Amino acid sequence: MTISNYLRNKRFFRYLYVISKVCLGLAFILSGIRKLPGIKFTALSIDNPVGLFFEGMYAAGFYWNFIGVYQILLGMVMITPFWPRLLPILSMPVTVNIFLVSVGLSMTGTPIITGLMLLSNLYLLCFHWDSYSEILKKRPQHTIQE
Repeated sequence: MTISNYLRNKRFFRYLYVISKVCLGLAFILSGIRKLPGIKFTALSIDNPVGLFFEGMYAAGFYWNFIGVYQILLGMVMITPFWPRLLPILSMPVTVNIFLVSVGLSMTGTPIITGLMLLSNLYLLCFHWDSYSEILKKRPQHTIQE
């Protein structure tokens, strides 16, 4: 029995899957809204390393807004039943970066929240592991015959 089958066969883990998807989706939506044009992510001054980082990201303009729109779209689709196997893959780079930024900037308390987001995303990946395992299997290498 694979990990995906085990998780799908237990009611508790199926509920945990839905809770993880909804919480992660809402976190993406709320964080993404803070990246829309005209909205600053934090009120900290640039004297603080966290404030300086987010001020620099905000000053990037289009890129900062792109991240926000991507997070909002990802969050909205995550709380729906569409593309359940694809969403953990699309959200993993975002959650890893959010976690690394919070740890790298030594944000107080935030690494706990972002760490839970990362664990939640890893759980979603484990839940669908059977879907990915076929892609990840090592295939025999074919040689070109002359």
